[in-house]
Amino acid sequence: MIKTLLRHSYWNAVATFSHQASTFVSNFLVIKLLDRATYGKYALVILTAFYAASILQFAIGSTASKFVARYVNDPMRLRSTIWSCAAFTLASSCLGLGLLALTSGILARGVFVEPSLAQPLAIASLAVPGLIAMIFLIGLLQGLHDFRSLAVSSVASSVFFVAIVTGGAWAAGLTGAIWGFAAGSTLRGLIMGAVTLTVLKGRRIRRFSWRSLRHRVRHEIFRFQIPAGLAGFVTVPTLWLIPTILTRNTQNFADVASYSVLIMLKTLIVLPASVISIALQPSAEKACASHQFYQAMRVFRISSITAFAFAVTAAFFFVVFAKEVLGVFGKSFTAASSELQLVMIAAIAESLATTLYMRIQAASRMWSSIFVTLLPRDVTMLVIVAAFTTKYGLQAAIAGHVAGAIVNLAGVYWLSAKSIGSLRSQSAQMAPSIPSALGERTATR
Repeated sequence: MIKTLLRHSYWNAVATFSHQASTFVSNFLVIKLLDRATYGKYALVILTAFYAASILQFAIGSTASKFVARYVNDPMRLRSTIWSCAAFTLASSCLGLGLLALTSGILARGVFVEPSLAQPLAIASLAVPGLIAMIFLIGLLQGLHDFRSLAVSSVASSVFFVAIVTGGAWAAGLTGAIWGFAAGSTLRGLIMGAVTLTVLKGRRIRRFSWRSLRHRVRHEIFRFQIPAGLAGFVTVPTLWLIPTILTRNTQNFADVASYSVLIMLKTLIVLPASVISIALQPSAEKACASHQFYQAMRVFRISSITAFAFAVTAAFFFVVFAKEVLGVFGKSFTAASSELQLVMIAAIAESLATTLYMRIQAASRMWSSIFVTLLPRDVTMLVIVAAFTTKYGLQAAIAGHVAGAIVNLAGVYWLSAKSIGSLRSQSAQMAPSIPSALGERTATR
């Protein structure tokens, strides 16, 4: 299991870190090329495009990863899963592009109270299809356990992404940076799509037919995707509403810029937990499908312990050197040093919750997660941000993240314990039937 963790985590880490690093580096360079307030506008626009894609992808990444891994040795079910997920991705991409383009003026004037953002939002809508396609393709390659191909495509596309975004910002300021973001996101999707097609060539993925998709498989996919997708309708709007409320209540795009940097640094702390859980989730799914409960538990424990150790170590560094870390982005950002130290609490809580959530996903308790973890967390965050940003600005936004992360961790811990009990019961019920089936085959022979 340690070898599996190291092998899968290595290539998945290369893929994930290259993707996140390209976002980090491109944002850093845009900060240097634009002033702080203009970068705040850029961050708000790309966050809107990203969250639009995150809502409309409707958990297609985790769905593809889960069921491709589960049916990887069943060609008919694998083919049906891939084609149905691909069809959904195409439809949601077109919907996302149209919705954001048509509502760009309403968002700029009525929500952000900044009419000048209408054109950048319309341009950013062109990035939505590429963003949704990448979510699906990443999940597909993870389900196939082809982390090496995922890493190669991520590294190659990330280099182009940074160059295009930076070149756009240098040439045409805010508008150029947004055009670069849209073009870079599209190119990323095309590169990853080409690599994925190469991987699938040897698997005989023929033309899809709805009739070939068995009712049981369709039911399993929908039972997982619908609550998982609805969870995005709860979570993602909250993450978008926080900077939106901060913008409306303060009209201070410099604070929005600082908020973007703080959340970006928090994401770096949580990233190892995401890498580990994504790398080991297919192994956990296989163990659960084979009713190997103790093997699955070993996967869960290794992921949680490793991720927690990474998060605590990295967070301690950021707390001690908060001023120096923010000084890299510019002297004006160092004023948010105390907020960076505070947000590290949220980073540690989110890291642990990410790995505990593997157990919930393996038990397919997605409906429960909405009401036990997501809704309490998001309500807590929004109440704090809406009530206190007018007076406290950035501090209130970060405090909302911390309180929400703690509430979420409590809910995830409780539900993960329930999920383990469910998996243990399923394994105990199926175990006696396996020797019995083998005995019947022997007697027949």
